[in-house]
Amino acid sequence: MKSSEDLISVIIPVYNVKPYLRMCADSVFAQTFRNLEIIFVDDGSTDGSGEICDELAAEDSRVRVIHQENGGLSAARNTGIDASRGAFLYFLDSDDAISPVTIAHLWTACIRTRADVAVGDFMRFTEIEVPQERKKFASQAFGTEEALRRMLMNEGFGHQAWGKLFRRSLWETLRFPKGLLYEDYAVIYDVMLGAEKVTAVTDAMYFYRMQEGSIMHSRIGERNLTLLDTSERVTGMLSEQYPSLRGPAVRLQVVTYMRFLSDMLETDYRLFPEVQRRIIDTVKSLKKEFLHAPGVRRVDKMKLRALMAGKRVFYLMYKASDAKKKQ
Repeated sequence: MKSSEDLISVIIPVYNVKPYLRMCADSVFAQTFRNLEIIFVDDGSTDGSGEICDELAAEDSRVRVIHQENGGLSAARNTGIDASRGAFLYFLDSDDAISPVTIAHLWTACIRTRADVAVGDFMRFTEIEVPQERKKFASQAFGTEEALRRMLMNEGFGHQAWGKLFRRSLWETLRFPKGLLYEDYAVIYDVMLGAEKVTAVTDAMYFYRMQEGSIMHSRIGERNLTLLDTSERVTGMLSEQYPSLRGPAVRLQVVTYMRFLSDMLETDYRLFPEVQRRIIDTVKSLKKEFLHAPGVRRVDKMKLRALMAGKRVFYLMYKASDAKKKQ
């Protein structure tokens, strides 16, 4: 594992995560795969996170720290990509953590199957201590089309950048869109289109910290509206590249649009009326495809039919569905 072609770059964007940063770093230092360069990109932190990054660099020679003015998550990740030297890239958010065998298992799966991407399971957690769940190691490889289908259907993995090991070549001409929310959704499908083979690993755990105030559960503002364009673009792009993926892509787009409309109504029933009309018109135009798409849940069909009956019926039904889910 000491050859230069096996170097893996772990890219960790950092912004005001002082309470969690050392836990994240310790989980990387504990990796059984040792041939790492660990790149912390301090994106203008004001809470002392940047100083902790420097302390970590003094503790482990594999650490590189880049300090920059605040530019957002995409800018920080892009800085890490540009500075990286590894043949593989792994993105880790600085308030999350990974199990000690994560990198080793993902790398092993890539090498054994000659895959361009390896993806692993993840676990949500809220406690201070990182959970220690383990699963028996197993992997399954599949081609581009099947990988995209699974990602659209969220079967084992979604379109998050974190938790995936990428061959560096996939990022040769691609970067995260700066200043755009939902940056993973906007670029990961493009990245995966370049992967000839993808391997899914049953463990390789990524521990995702749940926090209040996530984008999809915050008040909707004008910046959030880019999600609609991103979702529409992904549907069109994948439908053109792989016609068989039209159904799964439409399913994801309609579910995304309905969730977005629910969040808009929760923020302010009168918010962005022209955008609300766009969402409703788009869902109506995709209604038939959506209802016949594979894997559409009964509750989502009910939400769509409620929307056809009117916004108030839709909103009340959506809230009732969310409340039931939390019980």
